[in-house]
Amino acid sequence: MLATRHHRTATIRPAGTLADRWGDFDIYLFVTMLVMIGFGVVAIWSAVGLPPLLSDNQGTRQAVLGAIGILIMLVVAAIDYRYFMSLAWALYLAGIGGLALVLTPLGTTLGGGQGWFSLGGILIQPSEFAKVGTLIALAAFVAARGEEMRDFGNFLVAGFIVAVPAGLVLVEPDLGQTMVYVAMWVAVMLVARTRPAYLVLLALGALPAAWFAWNYVLQPYQRTRFTVSYHPELDPLDKGYQIIQARISIGAGGWRGAGLAGGTQSQLNLLSVRDSDFIFAHASGMFGFIGMTGLLIAMVIFLWRCLRVAEQSKDTFGQCLAIGITGIFFFQAFLNIGMNVGIMPVTGITLPFVSYGVSSLWSFLVLAGILQSILLHRRKLTFRAGR
Repeated sequence: MLATRHHRTATIRPAGTLADRWGDFDIYLFVTMLVMIGFGVVAIWSAVGLPPLLSDNQGTRQAVLGAIGILIMLVVAAIDYRYFMSLAWALYLAGIGGLALVLTPLGTTLGGGQGWFSLGGILIQPSEFAKVGTLIALAAFVAARGEEMRDFGNFLVAGFIVAVPAGLVLVEPDLGQTMVYVAMWVAVMLVARTRPAYLVLLALGALPAAWFAWNYVLQPYQRTRFTVSYHPELDPLDKGYQIIQARISIGAGGWRGAGLAGGTQSQLNLLSVRDSDFIFAHASGMFGFIGMTGLLIAMVIFLWRCLRVAEQSKDTFGQCLAIGITGIFFFQAFLNIGMNVGIMPVTGITLPFVSYGVSSLWSFLVLAGILQSILLHRRKLTFRAGR
């Protein structure tokens, strides 16, 4: 349960030596993260045709970016996560600014969406980093309100905090990222002290809201993409083509896969975007059922350790951060894998830690650093019963 400000009083005590604090570092969280990153580097290297290891290719770039990102994660872990609470609104406004700026002529259009900045040949996606700022702001707001989250006004404000960046992302348009923002908000609301009736009313209002969005918000190509996602045979040579190839690639992987070169769909260049959106399908052709089961086990262990951080956190802010990160990782992974196997619409979302892209990789490494920070610095707070 979340710690309440009415029934517990926080007191600060020495946190021990540096070695004591780093003794709380979650090695399982770290190792499973490394497994996913390493899995992604090999899959990306394969997806671009197995070029020489020392050449400039997406696989080697992902490895370098991953190494830099791990250093960033360790720096974030060393910082007391409570400091982020004082920076919450600055980080939130910076994220909003980036999302607004990318919609100007400074933004770069890719795959029908204007959601990137091109900096020195590297594509930066502000929606990935804005997720971090939005989560910190949402967690800070919920922690500051405590029991007052039972008031409907605070429930609405919490929704508004996420609705602003989510709306900007939807305008790009990027439906997949928008859905991740919503999933993050739902995850935090499930552990906040809001009234269950509010969530029930929200669920009841989801159907008319979905109808309105389908008819008046989604672009025609988004509606077509949604329909074809479940019936690719309706447009097998265009919108449904990649979905069909992804399914063939996954099925053809068999038990052990076809090796580093990938399956026939990859070798014949029939499966595109196989370094990011459809990396799960490409990797399935490489490693087969056994290899992909190993990846899924690593993801499940990562999620378990995320929930463990939430359980061991000593304050509401840390618990909301941990639960929000869990929601982001789970939903984004579920959405990417789901669209590869045909149970979710194709939305162009990355597979956490695995897909190519500096923005996705670094944002998740920052989130992993926050999780480690919660563990490393939680001993600074002890609680005693009382009012």
